[in-house]
Amino acid sequence: MIALALLLSVQAVTPVAEPSAEDIVVTGRRQAARRLRIVTKTDRRTGDIRCVFKRRSGDAALDAGMCAGLLACAPVARTSAAVTACMTPVWKRLIDGEAAPAG
Repeated sequence: MIALALLLSVQAVTPVAEPSAEDIVVTGRRQAARRLRIVTKTDRRTGDIRCVFKRRSGDAALDAGMCAGLLACAPVARTSAAVTACMTPVWKRLIDGEAAPAG
């Protein structure tokens, strides 16, 4: 009976594995990306396309990367579905830390 109680107490004290620093960063970036609201505007005189932040994420690197990706997609993506398809690799690279696709 005492052996059973000791066994149960040892199992209850077993430490839980802590999340890695990389997991914490990815989770933080996902939450920051949810706050981000960004659109593109075209200058009528020059034709230049620029990013306009409606709400920033709070992560300057994430904001810059998303803006760069959106500017790269803007000339080729005219519909919401096309923008989503174009931006998906950018999201994966910036938020999940995956490697950019080759080609």
